[in-house]
Amino acid sequence: MPIAEQGFLSPDIAHFIGKHRQDNRAAFDLADALNRTAQRLMLSSEVRMEGDVLSEKNLAQLFFVRAVSNFQGAILMAERGAIVEARTLARTCLETVFALVAAVKMDACFIDRMVAKEMGSKSKYANWLLGRADRTAFLHPEAEAGLQAFINRLKADNELTKPFGADDMAQRAGIDGLYIFFRQFSSDAAHPTLEALNRYVDNGQGDVGIEIIWGPKCGAGEIADTVVMVCCFLMTGAVALNEITSVEGMGEALGGHYETYKALIAAMTPAEPA
Repeated sequence: MPIAEQGFLSPDIAHFIGKHRQDNRAAFDLADALNRTAQRLMLSSEVRMEGDVLSEKNLAQLFFVRAVSNFQGAILMAERGAIVEARTLARTCLETVFALVAAVKMDACFIDRMVAKEMGSKSKYANWLLGRADRTAFLHPEAEAGLQAFINRLKADNELTKPFGADDMAQRAGIDGLYIFFRQFSSDAAHPTLEALNRYVDNGQGDVGIEIIWGPKCGAGEIADTVVMVCCFLMTGAVALNEITSVEGMGEALGGHYETYKALIAAMTPAEPA
């Protein structure tokens, strides 16, 4: 069925995959090469458990698995022209990388902060559920008692419940310069903001009126920008993970990708007027 009937789920989207990859060959070539390297790093890394619990290094390895999946999802969306979805997944990839690098840099205290964040989130949700007047409509008495017991235990044990946001992780990881992209991708894609909604509207038609923009037809420049940026995010995570795993030849491979990335950024950056 045509795209007008099935949208991005139409088999006809294959035409746009080829077109977008051809129009943005350099960006997708970097993504494909980096993806192969990331897969090798993910499958070759071995971080042994220290005792019977996960360490911050084990968590870093799991964060990298998630980051690779986020990255691959962003590329799948970008090549189809689903730019809002691609940038949303790129943002998720970057948030995961913040956590990954923070885990490597912060050592054991990272686990404490993650536990505090988890307990804070769970207690907030539990209190919200218990505070609803209609809670009996979706909470069995046993579940309600369990939630109250959980809240009581946190208070009795004086359990630390503290937020640990993306901005805090980025700063502690020493990569807070990338946080600007997290905020940008949040406002122009991931969240239902006016800026994000502008992606679906073309009001530059003069007297013709506003036209709704939807589907795989989108500017090559924005596809390339999104693909190159998510490559930057994954490379950052890969470098951090390799610091604790030291996969043979990985430093050289990542260095090569970084040189390609820098050349692409230079080519994409408008030259300043003389």
